[in-house]
Amino acid sequence: MSEKKEIRGYIPAELNKIFRAVVTLKDTNLSDSLQEAITDWLKKPENKKIIDKHNLKD
Repeated sequence: MSEKKEIRGYIPAELNKIFRAVVTLKDTNLSDSLQEAITDWLKKPENKKIIDKHNLKD
């Protein structure tokens, strides 16, 4: 994952508020935290199954 791409989406205001607060308290940044969250989401069994079925690679 060398090249970075922008990703956009909408989340509820309260989730945004909590997410940004935790990111700040952990002294990290939004990009790294989003990358971690997406990576973890893709590791979920139901998503891993889709990735494997369609031979998708990162």
